[in-house]
Amino acid sequence: MTQRDDGHDYRDSKNRAEAYERKQKYEAIIDMVIRWLDSNIDEWQANDLLNNPDIKIKNAIADDSRDLKEKIELALDPSTTKRQIEDGDL
Repeated sequence: MTQRDDGHDYRDSKNRAEAYERKQKYEAIIDMVIRWLDSNIDEWQANDLLNNPDIKIKNAIADDSRDLKEKIELALDPSTTKRQIEDGDL
């Protein structure tokens, strides 16, 4: 059996700490994106009477944001596999 030196233990500890930080960072990024999408979705307004082109653009962004948020939530579901995400089978 090989003996590990302090350098290996330090690197292992550093790698675990970096992986933990990465995971925390990814979760924060996902939360930020979801909040951003929610703010776009909140901008949607009924445009039946006005037929305003600016509202049409905001509504298109809101609709796209709603679709993307749904796909992100499906991808984050524990039952969704990596393969399904890569293939776009959400």
